[in-house]
Amino acid sequence: MIAVLKATASRVGLGINILGGFKVASESELIAALSAVFTLSDSSFNSFNNVLVGIGDDGAVIKASPQNSVLATDMAVEGVHFKREWSSLHEIGAKITAANLADIYAMGGDPKYLLVSAGLTSDFGIAEIEALANGIKSEADLVGAAIVGGDISRAEKLVISISVFGEVTSPITRSGAKAGDSVIISGLPGKSAAGLFQLQSGVTDSTFVSAHKKPVLNYELAKKFRNVNAMCDVSDGLLSELTHIAEASGVGIEIDSRLIEQLSDFKELADLDSSQVWQWVLGGGEDHVFVATTSAKVPDGAIVIGKVMSGTKLDVLGISDVPDVGFRHF
Repeated sequence: MIAVLKATASRVGLGINILGGFKVASESELIAALSAVFTLSDSSFNSFNNVLVGIGDDGAVIKASPQNSVLATDMAVEGVHFKREWSSLHEIGAKITAANLADIYAMGGDPKYLLVSAGLTSDFGIAEIEALANGIKSEADLVGAAIVGGDISRAEKLVISISVFGEVTSPITRSGAKAGDSVIISGLPGKSAAGLFQLQSGVTDSTFVSAHKKPVLNYELAKKFRNVNAMCDVSDGLLSELTHIAEASGVGIEIDSRLIEQLSDFKELADLDSSQVWQWVLGGGEDHVFVATTSAKVPDGAIVIGKVMSGTKLDVLGISDVPDVGFRHF
């Protein structure tokens, strides 16, 4: 079976609109540059071997898999999700790609193909486009996913939208949590929010700033979460994601702050600003760690932070002033 993936484009697996708005000599120059960045040369990745037609035609053609398909899409807008005065184009590309890949892993799937669309500002030339594309590819390469097409147009602000196509055997949803499950996470959330705080305070170089500009996802650990009952990636805050799971599953969830405080990197966050640490950990987003509930053996590397209970209450033991639910970018 063969499947066709097509972006909403004027032409090819990489459509070009309003080219005259960019510092690029020709459409063919731009396609050649992006084709070189997104080359499908690594035959060790099955995703690459299954691409029958890539960038250069009206649509990408892939050899379809007998597995279920899982699809996700995400958009990022300059001034809302990132600032170019803080982040390089390479970092921006990698960060947005990571956010999309995390959605596929949160569903229990494996990402295979990406379609990338971007609205680019008039200052973009080949060098800027290549920097952004290399950032996207660097993250996709970590999981063996292939960029097979997309679209480019002119815009007043930089806008990037990525659609990811993956494969999944048994989808993991938000609605499978059961009373008695352990609540587990793949890492400590809050680092990206702390990095945003530092950037807004004038700090431009720190571990947390790096975590905000380009979060490091533990994709290998995510693959160990395949036997969990419910899962989300923490894009909008730990409490926000746990609220989604609790509401979808019709259960209550109890988080024990003492279990989180025992994590080795919690102290570093608390030392930065003890008055804000719980806002960052419980309410901060864009870390893309994975939070799940499980009745099976806890995967090696996962951290137990609470339990699922009957009822509908979401409670954090040891915290009298629970932070707002939901992450705000800027």
